[in-house]
Amino acid sequence: MKKRKRVLISGYYGFNNSGDDAILKAIVKEFKCTSKNIDIVVLSKNPSSTQKIYDVKAINRFNIIDMLLEMRNIDMLISGGGSLLQDVTSTRSIIYYLFIIFLAKLFKKPVMIYANGIGPINKRLNRLLTRIILNKVDMITLRDSNSKETLKNIGVNIANIFVTADPVFTLEASDESRVKEIFIKEEIPYDKPLVGLAVREWKNSDKLKETLSKTLDFLSNSYGMRFLLIPMHYPEDLKISQEIKKNTKADCYILKNSYNVEDIMGIIKHLDMIIAMRLHSLIYAATQAVPMVGLIYDPKVEGFLDMINVDTRCNVDSLEIVDLCTQIEKVWRKRNEYNKLLTEVKYLLEKRAKDNIAMALELLKK
Repeated sequence: MKKRKRVLISGYYGFNNSGDDAILKAIVKEFKCTSKNIDIVVLSKNPSSTQKIYDVKAINRFNIIDMLLEMRNIDMLISGGGSLLQDVTSTRSIIYYLFIIFLAKLFKKPVMIYANGIGPINKRLNRLLTRIILNKVDMITLRDSNSKETLKNIGVNIANIFVTADPVFTLEASDESRVKEIFIKEEIPYDKPLVGLAVREWKNSDKLKETLSKTLDFLSNSYGMRFLLIPMHYPEDLKISQEIKKNTKADCYILKNSYNVEDIMGIIKHLDMIIAMRLHSLIYAATQAVPMVGLIYDPKVEGFLDMINVDTRCNVDSLEIVDLCTQIEKVWRKRNEYNKLLTEVKYLLEKRAKDNIAMALELLKK
């Protein structure tokens, strides 16, 4: 009888962030679909919730004793996915994820950096630690080419570095009946054209809110557009969505409740297009071939748009109404063409996303 394998997954899990929850769901699903012989353990801020939602064992990501005990028994560490290795959020964040990798190598365990987005890593010490520790890992898969360039610039030069795609491309959206049920519950018209908006608080939030509110006014008056504001990180994104709705005369709706990954994907599938800051709202849109305008606040958003060859974008730090409206109008007028282009892209990225799990299983066999 085959010995069961044990995989520990480290990431930004248990924080009620739709993007990271989607990544975990995709990784767990792929492991369970491809092998019945693997036990999964997740490092989570909310272990009980993670265990219940994903049907895996979970331990507190800050409980060092439990982590050390688990490290002794695992057959592999998966670090990812998401933008774990960056120091824009904080130095503490990147040190935490590097420490988990360091611990696994201390216990002589195989480590795979799984579909990560790398950077920005600005501080000299953080770049040094990243180079030292990542040059010890066994395999790295990346969700965009910019991340590979970042690793090269830092000095990470292991042989097994591959550009794949975000794990979320392997997930499927909720069906139409479920989406209709949500729209009825949220009092959103189901049979009328809708444009999505997924934004987050940022350093210039007051100007951002004013620009977006006026943009919605213009688009509503010019094209009769209706808007659905989607808080991707719940409830953190709810406040800015409410303030935009309050400041615009456009016909606006907000998703007031928290929904799982498949539901959010299903909701986005129902949109005519989306305007978004949050990376995973753009990724969800790409999985459903929904035309998009990206609002760039972080290189990871730009990297994704580059990868899928979408040029309709604006920079959040220099956002102007005229520029944003020009990009939105371009997509709106040619949305059927964009839908066809994205349909081709999504099949390619789905295949690449499945390469992540294939490589993980190969590493686990060694």
